[in-house]
Amino acid sequence: MSAIQSLLRVMTLRDAEAIVLETNKIPSLRRRGQVEQLAMPALEAQLLADFAAPLLVGRTGDGAVSVPFHDPGGGHYQVTIEKAGAGLRMIVRPGKPAAAPAVAAPVASHDAKPSAWWAQPAPSAPPAPRPAAPPSHRGETVIAQGSSDGLARLAELLAPVIAIARERGASDAIVSTGILRLRIDGQLEALDVMVDDAQLAACVAALGANTDHSLEIAGTRLRVNAFDHLNGVGLVARLIRDRIPSLGDLGLPAELGSVVEHRDGLVLVCGPTGSGKSTTLAALLDLLDQRRAAHVITLEDPIEYRFTPRRGIVHQRELGVHISSFAAGLRTALREAPDVILLGELRDRDTIAAALTAAETGHLVLATLHAPSAAGAIDRMIDAFSDRQQRQVRWQLASVLRTVITQYLLPRRDGGRIPAIELVPVTPAVANLMRKGDLQMLASAIQTGRDAGMIPLERSLARMLDSGAVSPQVVKKIAADHDLLASLAAKLR
Repeated sequence: MSAIQSLLRVMTLRDAEAIVLETNKIPSLRRRGQVEQLAMPALEAQLLADFAAPLLVGRTGDGAVSVPFHDPGGGHYQVTIEKAGAGLRMIVRPGKPAAAPAVAAPVASHDAKPSAWWAQPAPSAPPAPRPAAPPSHRGETVIAQGSSDGLARLAELLAPVIAIARERGASDAIVSTGILRLRIDGQLEALDVMVDDAQLAACVAALGANTDHSLEIAGTRLRVNAFDHLNGVGLVARLIRDRIPSLGDLGLPAELGSVVEHRDGLVLVCGPTGSGKSTTLAALLDLLDQRRAAHVITLEDPIEYRFTPRRGIVHQRELGVHISSFAAGLRTALREAPDVILLGELRDRDTIAAALTAAETGHLVLATLHAPSAAGAIDRMIDAFSDRQQRQVRWQLASVLRTVITQYLLPRRDGGRIPAIELVPVTPAVANLMRKGDLQMLASAIQTGRDAGMIPLERSLARMLDSGAVSPQVVKKIAADHDLLASLAAKLR
């Protein structure tokens, strides 16, 4: 796949109306009336000339030319080509499949002599650095030319690091120019292993900076993000467990299992980055599959745990591979008769709106959200919408939200980490607070709602203090209400 073809796929993944490609300029997307410049170097003249050559065979003239282009990967585009001062300018828009075969994918031929204006870059224009790989935005995985080779080289480079990480129970390996660290029980630890910086840079160049990839090394599955930074390049490899853990394995209360009994609505798993939200979500889905037969569709970025269905059927889809966005994947999933939809993350307004619609139409939606508490999660979802929409969203959310789970991972005194939980079933009283916008009263409702199954975060922390599992200093950093924490801890003594 050529670099230009990869850029066209980025346009499709970003749901843009057009992409503008011009010699010695950075490509830009036209999306929803806005111009978005891509994070990559400017395009060199030869790259555009090679792409244009087969499209313009047999065509003459100095004016703009509009031709169809068919990507062998299935994309259809309309390409407008015109001469610019330094070479070429192209505007590419999504097209429709033609009845007759469209122009085949261009094959670069650097040896051919240019025979028309479109193949002649201006000699005075300095060539820009050719990008090693196409750009990728957060939430998109773009497989670039040479990425398969890059993954193979990366697997060879990381093999000794991952072997040690697995042996020491690390959750992440962080490899950067001149630096190597493992994250063990939430803390960074140095590793006495050398990684060749030149080989690391070559791997990141082949994969493309700011891209996500799935990789397997000696039976250990990894989620890898490659990036560049001020002092060089780096990558973070998250080690993924082979077996989906149970709630008990994770140290989570059995009460959490009740959320899979819901037949519809929205269940949120919240917490900061690295708090185990995705693992908890996987444990809940595995429990659901043990209890009832259901058609489950997962939308993930990337796929982490691989589910082996027991009673139902599970279809797993990866962002950038099977779907272009979470919102688009949700809309498609609704036409495929699911009972349950697992959503990797509620990231933006479109995804939240689609998730609310799915929950309203009789589906159970399980999703993660970066939020510090149930009140923070509700606020964040409502604030994603404009002021004039927020009243409607509050009512909609009050009718579909079933449970909010918030979790933190705290370091144990004897090693390892232990989860602290806030569990908030959405009772009629809680739903009424949401409709009125009185979320400042939610903390009181959680503290007094023990009979309804509420677990305040401070109660979970107080139990940890009583058992001596964690230090008081660690607990105080997490607790929002220190008076409640002290009161609950005193009652347990």
